[in-house]
Amino acid sequence: MFEKQSSAYCALFVDDYAAFIVSVERRNSGRGSDWNGYARKNGTPVRAGDEGFVWDRGAGAVFLCERPDLPRGPALPPSQKYVELELSADRAPRTPRSREILTSLLQRYAEFARRALKCRNT
Repeated sequence: MFEKQSSAYCALFVDDYAAFIVSVERRNSGRGSDWNGYARKNGTPVRAGDEGFVWDRGAGAVFLCERPDLPRGPALPPSQKYVELELSADRAPRTPRSREILTSLLQRYAEFARRALKCRNT
């Protein structure tokens, strides 16, 4: 995420359909900004990263990830120090239980991502 590319995703296919998608993206903005307009409009706040939301069939979070050890340049501008995570489960039932599961997965994903990306501000 902080060396060669600004985003990545992984999709789990079931019967030729992307049933579950996990994504990560570097961002210029973080908490209290428009990092994910859909989440702000349709989501319910949850504790994940610096700011997280869960909505029907999805969840997202953003957090600051300081990496002073990395050289900054055109491929990694100084402004891109936030990370946005998103989970999408388009065929999940629209139930409170689905939201609970997505919230738990998002919290785990945020904790894992901070460690894996070696964020210094954790």
